Amino acid sequence: MKIANCILCSSSNLELILDLGEQPWCNAFYAHNLSAQINTHPLHLMLCKDCNFVQLDYFVAKEVMFSDHTYTSGTTSTLRKHFSQLALENIQQFNLSADDLIVDIGGNDGTQLLEYKKLGINNVLNIESAKNISEISIKNGIPTINIFFNEEAADIIQNRQYPKAKLINASGVFFHLEEIHSVCKGIKKLLDDNGIFIVQFMYLGDIVSNSAFDAIYHEHLFYYTLQSLNKLINIYDMEIFDAHRSNIHGGSMIAKITHKNSILNIETTRKLKLETNECVSRSSLKEFARESKLKRDQILGYLVRLKKEIIGLGAPAKSTTLFNYCGIDNTLIKETWEINDLKVGRVCPGSNIPIVKEDIAKTPEYIFVTAWNFREEIINKNLDLLNRGTKFIFPLPELEVVYMKNNMLTVEKI
Repeated sequence: MKIANCILCSSSNLELILDLGEQPWCNAFYAHNLSAQINTHPLHLMLCKDCNFVQLDYFVAKEVMFSDHTYTSGTTSTLRKHFSQLALENIQQFNLSADDLIVDIGGNDGTQLLEYKKLGINNVLNIESAKNISEISIKNGIPTINIFFNEEAADIIQNRQYPKAKLINASGVFFHLEEIHSVCKGIKKLLDDNGIFIVQFMYLGDIVSNSAFDAIYHEHLFYYTLQSLNKLINIYDMEIFDAHRSNIHGGSMIAKITHKNSILNIETTRKLKLETNECVSRSSLKEFARESKLKRDQILGYLVRLKKEIIGLGAPAKSTTLFNYCGIDNTLIKETWEINDLKVGRVCPGSNIPIVKEDIAKTPEYIFVTAWNFREEIINKNLDLLNRGTKFIFPLPELEVVYMKNNMLTVEKI
């Protein structure tokens, strides 16, 4: 669906920042014999010149992307640890009690809500659009409604006699929602008068500073700063009162939101400092586009020159943009290893790189790390492979090769 106007202010004054070409949607991991049938769509990063909102100009239908998918939150220990720390922080900051309702929008396999349950909050509800992932969430012991969240979904929840939510969480999904205004209306309805709405999002400032062009894909419709997110929720008489940075997903922001007239709406010093120091501008976005093109050419050129056996590590959504924008296919990367069984046996969309079960008994010469944002976890987990001589290629934010030399971890910048 072509989007001609800014989602935030309705202006038609949109400027192309970065053209990543025609791409399949990021999680179109199909069986090999179906890969030729994968549709592609324009992937364009746009800036509204009137309100500075950053978005895509083509939306793949939510029913295509989120009714049945392969991503599970519980796959990485780093993310589980992050969710655990955030749950503890929120319980302590807002004095949550066992009976307070916590709703997770797009709560996936229930990993985030499980952390609240471990800390004694039993009244939880996951709203998950993917039927297969909803079933996993239910098996994990999380009450789950299989539905897309919007204003109508909020009415359904209220009709089921749930109380107002003390906390509503949207972890890595608030930039996925094509019905964003209906979603905001639904949140407004469900949120307790002194409730908290928490948005965790990949931060545009970090995407720009890391030249993380692989963070741009069709599931990510919007690219927020604190200021642009605040403009959106202000329309619905809500406001960010607290925020802090996190290194998760290569650089994220955690924004805490409440009703404008809530007793909680007292701006914190750390939020004010973060918002004041935001420096994403048209010129920085243009520089990001230039850097992205340079890094694309650098990554492809290095792999072509290497002429060695290269195995991929991971098949995250971002790998679709990374492979297709760089022109990497199965002639350069033989296969990519995965621990997520929902993806094993499929191929990476567009590049046709087979996805196989991770096999650390093998010792490939080079491993190309697509999930570079989990660098520390990946290095620590694969010290044995490193000691056996495998070299790990991290493509972003700088192209580097990590390997063992004289029993010491060595980083070589390319």
